[in-house]
Formats: sequence, structure tokens, C-alpha cells
Amino acid sequence: MGLLGETVGQTLGALLSPQFRAISGLRHARAVHAEGICLQAEVVPVRTDPPFLDVASRLAGPALVRLSTATWRGGREWPDILGASVRFRRDTRLTEEASPGDQDLLCATLRHVWTLGPAFLTTRVHDWLQNDYYGLAPFTVQGLGKTKLRLTSPRGPQRYGSRVARLRDAMHDGNALLTFEVLPLEHGLPRTWTPLADIVLREEVVLDPARLRFNPFRDGLGIRPRGFLHAMRLPVYRQSQKGRVEH
Repeated sequence: MGLLGETVGQTLGALLSPQFRAISGLRHARAVHAEGICLQAEVVPVRTDPPFLDVASRLAGPALVRLSTATWRGGREWPDILGASVRFRRDTRLTEEASPGDQDLLCATLRHVWTLGPAFLTTRVHDWLQNDYYGLAPFTVQGLGKTKLRLTSPRGPQRYGSRVARLRDAMHDGNALLTFEVLPLEHGLPRTWTPLADIVLREEVVLDPARLRFNPFRDGLGIRPRGFLHAMRLPVYRQSQKGRVEH
């Protein structure tokens, strides 16, 4: 579908974006994934062979991770979609603003957009670290070509309390991490999920949610969204962010 699909996606996104802008204005927050927790993280490569090492090495270093809920606020752990957004940073300082060369990756607990309904029932809403998070649509990764991306969790020991309490316990024990994995779709590479790097969650940080803006098209490290679905998101994200700053 290529360029035509992206053009159609941007057109549809432009038609939908006023509704998302209105929702953001009414909520005084993101239309979706309005509530979350921000974490300081470190990205550690786990793959040592080319071409995977080249990609993992680019991602290595400090990161900002935001774990969120799609629908409910106030700490409600009702059926929902959970999100995991990562900003791979070039600067060790953690601020709301991105630096030149940063890379954003936005994932959620559904494999495809058409599995949205079932994902509300299969997502383990009581623990962020008991889920896998998918990029939904393909990406072009420098050195690997067309790929799919996901973040997997280690499914560690059973913990208790709220999902925030469970996350804090895991970080205290040194067991809080997500693994960045890639599924190559071309260049003759094996079509299997391949771990590239561990994203080790270190500690909670407090940032201004109104100023923190992840952008799926921030591609400073060579990971670029492609296709209809990603193209549709671009105008929706822009208008949603404008709705947030109007209040």
C-alpha cells in the first residue's frame, strides 16, 4: 500500500482529529493514556551480532519510560489497555522536553488495532510488568529495514497491592525491566522475535504531564513509523496536544 496508504491514513486522521482535540480539552489531559507514571531507565544491549548489535548500540544509554492506562483515571484498575512509551535519550538529564537525536516509541497491550475489544479483557491491568506491549504497525529501522516492534516483560514473581505499588516493589528489588524486541520482515533476516536490549526501570520521576509529549514520529535513532495506521496517528496526536494546552 505504501505511500498511498499513508496518504489515506493522514486524511482519515485529519477527519478524526477534531474529536480527539475536544476530548483532550474536556479532560484537560491526553484523550487516551491520560494517567501514568514516569520512570528513569537505562537501556542495556543484549544482542551482540550484526546487524542487531548496531541497532542495540544506538539505543543504549539513558531513557524515560511512561507507563499508563488508556481509559480510566484515579487509579482505577478496571478492564483497560495499558501503554508503555519510551524516549531513548542522548542527554542524561530527564526533562519533559526532548533533545535533538532522541527517539520515541509508543506501544500498547494490543497486537493489532482490530484486537482492541479483546485486549480490554486480556490485559493484566493490575501489573504493568505482567504484559507485553506492541507497536501495532510496522516500522522502518535503520540497518534492519521493515520490522515489527514490541516490549516484553519478564513475568517475574507474583506481587500484591496496586499496580503502582507492584511496580515500585519490582524496582526496589531490581527486577523491573522491559525487553525491546524486533521482528524483521525483510533483508533475509530470520522472521522471529529477537531481543535487542533490556530497558531497566530504575526509579520514579515526577514530570509535568502537560509538558511531556511523546511523538511517534520522533525518530532520532533511526526508528521510523510507516504505513496507514501510523500516518493516521500524526494529525490526531497534533490536535490532541493542542487541546491539552488550551486549558
